[in-house]
Amino acid sequence: MRKLIIATLLVASAFGAASAQNNNNEIPNMGRAPKQADGIGRLDLRVVDQDGNPVQGVRADLQSKRSGGFLCESWNWTDARGVAVLPPLHMGKLTLKLSAKGFQTQKVEVDAASLDQPVRVVLQKKS
Repeated sequence: MRKLIIATLLVASAFGAASAQNNNNEIPNMGRAPKQADGIGRLDLRVVDQDGNPVQGVRADLQSKRSGGFLCESWNWTDARGVAVLPPLHMGKLTLKLSAKGFQTQKVEVDAASLDQPVRVVLQKKS
């Protein structure tokens, strides 16, 4: 009987841990910092308004000015969660431009080494 109770508790705890993982509303990070100078990285963007609500339809343009005069660009639009994962590109000096209807256009300098974490931006509504 004791073995049956222990087995039941183990099964219940395994299912409880699995359901807790599925209820996690945190969006997984898809960003990657480059491993070397001029290396390839990927920007994971999270955009909210002044009230903390996700902003859908934000166009995110990332420019990477690299050594030797090279310029790389990638872009994407945020989804209903305010998330945009941009295509990978060679990383240099990064400038992110965000534009959306009803919001002020914003430019942000981004450090390529910080791309292992999502880039979080608060957009200001137009007056």
